[in-house]
Amino acid sequence: MSRVWPIVKGIFNPLYLLGSALLVPLAAAVLGLLLFQISYADRAFPGVRLQGTDVGGLRAEEIFRIAQKKGAAYFQAPNVTLRIADRQTSLRPADLGAGLDAGASTLSALSVGRDSDLWARLKAQARAWWLGVEVAPVVSIDEAAAQRVINDLARDTRRAPRNAALTWDKGAPVETSALSGQELNIEAAVALLRSAALEGQPVDVTLQVKPIAPRVASASSAVATAKKLVSGDLVVTVPRWDKDGKPLPNGEAFRLKAADLPNYTRLEEVPQADGAVALDLKIRREKFTPLIAPLAALITGTAENARFTFDEKTKQLVVLDPGSPERQVDAEATLNAIEKALLTDGTHTVMAQLKLIAPEFSAATTAQQLGITGLVAQGTTFFKGSSAERMKNVKVAASRFHGIVIKPHETFSFNKYLGEVTAEEGFEEGLVIVGDRTIKGVGGGVCQVSTTAYQTALKAGFVIKERLPHGYRVGYYERGMGPGLDATVFEPYVDLKFTNDTDAHLLIETYYDGANATLTFKFYGAPDNREVTFTKPVISNVIKHPPDIYEPDPDGKVPPNTAKQVDYAVDGATISLERIVKKDGKVILNDKLVSRYVPWQSVYRYGPGFVPPEGAIVRPATKQ
Repeated sequence: MSRVWPIVKGIFNPLYLLGSALLVPLAAAVLGLLLFQISYADRAFPGVRLQGTDVGGLRAEEIFRIAQKKGAAYFQAPNVTLRIADRQTSLRPADLGAGLDAGASTLSALSVGRDSDLWARLKAQARAWWLGVEVAPVVSIDEAAAQRVINDLARDTRRAPRNAALTWDKGAPVETSALSGQELNIEAAVALLRSAALEGQPVDVTLQVKPIAPRVASASSAVATAKKLVSGDLVVTVPRWDKDGKPLPNGEAFRLKAADLPNYTRLEEVPQADGAVALDLKIRREKFTPLIAPLAALITGTAENARFTFDEKTKQLVVLDPGSPERQVDAEATLNAIEKALLTDGTHTVMAQLKLIAPEFSAATTAQQLGITGLVAQGTTFFKGSSAERMKNVKVAASRFHGIVIKPHETFSFNKYLGEVTAEEGFEEGLVIVGDRTIKGVGGGVCQVSTTAYQTALKAGFVIKERLPHGYRVGYYERGMGPGLDATVFEPYVDLKFTNDTDAHLLIETYYDGANATLTFKFYGAPDNREVTFTKPVISNVIKHPPDIYEPDPDGKVPPNTAKQVDYAVDGATISLERIVKKDGKVILNDKLVSRYVPWQSVYRYGPGFVPPEGAIVRPATKQ
């Protein structure tokens, strides 16, 4: 042991001496570092700069005052130069809502070198000492203020585009060319202005604008169409036909002057597939409609039902006349034709477009469809002794009813199918009864037809809705069924009407026999077991006819010293009888038919030199 200690002592003595030598400066360094930390405990470390100013060693209140001055110096000065297109303006960063947060900036300067980690603190302090540290100022942004500036810039920058347009100058189309607009690129402006506000030094900012394309880039197509429009007057015609249905040259319905046509058009924006918008010239239909509406009155030709006869052997209909459709003005089609002519073709004569309305009964109609199975009733009257003129009128009037169809429960009107009784419609002048006179007139003999129709309707057992007897008894009408069964007509005041009170259609056929002087009506429908009987006519209230009448011949056709009888005397009377209609043995109708006739005297017309007999009534010639 005594030998070891000297050896150990010899070893540790030099180490002790060395450690003692090192500990002294280390302790001094630690002490110095500790004193450094203590001296800068409430001050910024050396080398810290705020917006280029050294704030090392300064306390918080001093740094705060420097930050306030720096903020006022920059943010309140017009340090931001804005360039927009060809305009330039200067703004303060404060105008953009920017401002220096002095308190936060002070804390930022004081935080340098004060990390939580000791080694990190020391490194930061050393870096600041040797290299310096620029502390970024803390800047606040008032977004509302910035947005107001941007909105003002956007409003001042925006220029609305101008669409291409079509205008009229003294009736001539003129194109207004399109112009592009512009607007601020707001998204890019927001980013640039925020960066400029935070720059901390004067800055130049160029804001971008973006073009605004016009919605309508060109009106050239509309102008080309407009030139076609005003190249001439618009003439609208209507088709015409004669009474026999043969076409006539079109008639002019209305005309619009070329100078007035622009008032009848409008411009329409039409979106295209590529997103563009085209201008399309259209007619103003609402202005043409009042012009087209009256055209209906200029179009002739109502629907005419087909006419038939009934073949009793085959039980089928035989077409006499296929009929014809009704012609109506198609307003929509006419408007389309006008638009096409004016705006597409450049033509200016347009025919009104028609639509055809098929008749109720066509050539394709069958007896089965109408429910017609056989003869319902037949009536014949006699007109032997009639003049040639009267016979022709009977024939013409009867032809109006041959082949017509009456619907189930429809009321037949004689005058409806008779039409106008005029010379133009084929009627001759003959003797007609007007008031208390028999005079010459067009249509004498028509009542032969109405009487035949009336008697046939009576035999069919139909309900008679309207019938008027003649003023006096006429011999023609009493042959066959006897007196009291005549029916007069005088269009449009006096009519004959009866109702087809069956569930089937009624087909009327008429047969004129000039050789035998007979007229026959046949009613075809669906016989329903009706039995019709008539009582014997009762003649009462007989009034003797007055003395004969003599009057000079107004036509000068009666030879001198002679007289010609033109009317025949008949006593007045009331004639009554009953009609009983049974169906399946039950009475369904019991009509009392009463006809009251006035007395009628004979009428003579005489030529020059004739002396009327004593007792006769002489009166002036009747004007024809």
